This record gives sequence, C-alpha cells and structure tokens, in this order.
Amino acid sequence: MKNFRSYSESVAKSLCLFAIAASLIACQGEPSAQTLKETNYTVIETPIPVSTGEKIEVLELFWYGCGHCFALEPFVDEWKKDIPENAEFVKVPAIFSARWEFHGKAYYTMEALGVLDEANNAFFHRIHVLRKQINTLDDLSTFLADYGKTEDEVSAAFNSFAVDTKLRNAKILTAKSTASGVPAILIDGKYQTSASLAGSMDKLFPTVNLLVEKAASER
Repeated sequence: MKNFRSYSESVAKSLCLFAIAASLIACQGEPSAQTLKETNYTVIETPIPVSTGEKIEVLELFWYGCGHCFALEPFVDEWKKDIPENAEFVKVPAIFSARWEFHGKAYYTMEALGVLDEANNAFFHRIHVLRKQINTLDDLSTFLADYGKTEDEVSAAFNSFAVDTKLRNAKILTAKSTASGVPAILIDGKYQTSASLAGSMDKLFPTVNLLVEKAASER
C-alpha cells in the first residue's frame, strides 16, 4: 500500500477527532429531558414510501462535500449504537444539483464493492482533513485501491445499471423531501428535521428519537 505510514497517521488523527466528538456526545444531558416542539421539525406534505417495513425509517440525506455532514458523522455513529429497537437507519446521498451526482455514484459504488462500511469515514476524511478532492473516476479508483479494488472493478461498479438506478432514486427522494440542505434527517417519510431545527447537533438525535416515537404512535 502506497504511503502506508502517512495514511495510517492521517487516519489516526481522524479517529482522534471522532473520539473527541464522541466524548462530547457522552457529556450531553439525558435525551428524555428534551421535549418535542413543532418548531423542531417540518411535516412532509406528501409522505415518502419507506424501505424498512415494520420499522420506522430514519433516513439521513448527506453530501460528502458538506463540512456539516462530516461533523455529524460521529453523532450518527454514536446514535446507531443505541438506535431505538423499532427504528432502522438508512443513508442516502442527496442530489440537489449535477455537481453532487459524482459523490452520490461514489457512495453507491463503494456499497456495490462491499467496502462502504470501512471506506465511508475515510472518504470524508480525505476531503475535509487531507484536503484532497475525489471528483473523478481516477480519483475514486486511487482512493479505493487502498481497499484492494482494481481500476477495472471500480469502473465497472461505477458505470453499472444498479448504481445508476440507485442514483436516480436518490434524486427522486431528494426532490420529494422538504429538506433545503444537508445534513437532513427524514423520519418514517413523514417528518424532516436537522441540527438547525432541533437547536444544535447535540439535540438532533434526541429530537429524532422523539419523532420515531411520534411516528410509531401514528402507524
């Protein structure tokens, strides 16, 4: 692996940042102390079908190029450790413009290649910490070489029908959501919230939990 030592050091720095953020989450007040207000969320006038069956879908719209989405990642990871039993988390790349499409395809390419879980945070880290953009297929191939993927494998997945289909669905979902930016969280296809609506990042997932309860009671 090229530049393994420098790569390992940069990953270590990133993990340190995530550990600090996680420790801040641990210092927050009890979620039960928070109450749900109508100003904490918006109603999606035409509910969006969910993909989680009997479980309440908690869907994050994000963009790899968004610094706020990068900052939210440790909060997402921490919340997923104690996700409500009746909820399921789904991540979808938002497509608000053609400029966002490449990162959307990159996300689904990593998913198709089976490296998404290990590469997702590193993708954010490369852009926002190392300040190295991933905006072309060559960039993506170089990045995924660290995960044992060849240029041909990356190209085949990137240009596949399955990835194109998921990107089209992501575009449709983005258009149907009431989100005006990212990161945004959709609950059961009925409600949308964000850090700004909830009041802060540390209040976002307590708000999500309350909206999960609300959605479950309305089913």
